[in-house]
Amino acid sequence: MNVTFTDDALQRIKRYLSPAKKILLDYDDGVGPFSAVGNCSLDSGYQLLFVDKDLAVPDYDRQIDSNVGPILIKGESLPQFEEEMEVRFNRHLFTLPLVSRKGILTDNLEVIDYSGTPGATQQGTAHDC
Repeated sequence: MNVTFTDDALQRIKRYLSPAKKILLDYDDGVGPFSAVGNCSLDSGYQLLFVDKDLAVPDYDRQIDSNVGPILIKGESLPQFEEEMEVRFNRHLFTLPLVSRKGILTDNLEVIDYSGTPGATQQGTAHDC
């Protein structure tokens, strides 16, 4: 399984990239500390999360490759992903679509930086929709 970030998408997320962080590609299915299911959103639920490198994330038990380094996903969410995916940047809508050969997985991959947040809660974090 692989995710490729286009050059434009890389420019959009480069401020979040750091050796002190690990990257999670999440499908919000209600499992784990980053879940917002039932919170306030009824969108497709794909998120790109940046967390402290040392944060324990046992729900994210699978690693996939990308051109920005390894990305962790939840094994139980595998059916929500494709073998080859691409993150693009839509300059007109200022969004990050996640796509595959089969189509659009989400029109906007939500980006959230939880690094430096005690307990990695959703309160008071940098958030990029």
